[in-house]
Amino acid sequence: MEFEKMILSPIFNGITPDDLKDLLANIHYDIQSFAKGEILAMQDEPCNRLIILTDGYVKAEMADASAKVVKVEDIYAPNPLAVLFLFGKNNRFPVQVTAKENVSALIIPKPSVLKMLQQNEQVLLNFLNISAMYASMLSKKLHFMSFRTIRQKLAMYFLELTKPDKAEAELDRTQLALSEYFGVSRPSLARELANMQDDGLIEINKKHVRILNKNKLIQLVSF
Repeated sequence: MEFEKMILSPIFNGITPDDLKDLLANIHYDIQSFAKGEILAMQDEPCNRLIILTDGYVKAEMADASAKVVKVEDIYAPNPLAVLFLFGKNNRFPVQVTAKENVSALIIPKPSVLKMLQQNEQVLLNFLNISAMYASMLSKKLHFMSFRTIRQKLAMYFLELTKPDKAEAELDRTQLALSEYFGVSRPSLARELANMQDDGLIEINKKHVRILNKNKLIQLVSF
């Protein structure tokens, strides 16, 4: 078992390979491999295990009541999945998780996770910090999804991408990835980007964006 690779996970931040070996020796766990296209977790199934990616990456998708599927994010090793949903009432996976390439993962059943947190204060602190970070990200995502138009979503994206005292930044997503994140078609996104440039709001050169009218972007996302 590659303990050196596992300690790269934020769950085990500050833990040595020997410490992790001793910790896992006292709990139940499994190492599983998933082929490209294989499902690691189904949306709405009980979240009864902690999944920590050790190799590869997965996509997380959510289907709404109309069966429309929206890509939520890509998750890369060595990150854990659905930490926020492991404990509490009605704890279920909020998304379907599918391997985008061959994936390996450390699978720890919920009772063993609880035992592990009780046995190691550093792992407990890591778990709480990750939960707080994901809660903050989820709050921002819900705020973002409340915007109805592509222009509003792009405005919020550009405002968050640039620092408060800066007007320029490098795009961290391709147009395809951004359209999937927004839940819109790529042509619709490209058309709105062109419209925003024509209206003098932004200027884009390949992956570089410059905000020309920050006040207008702020007005678009203000309720």
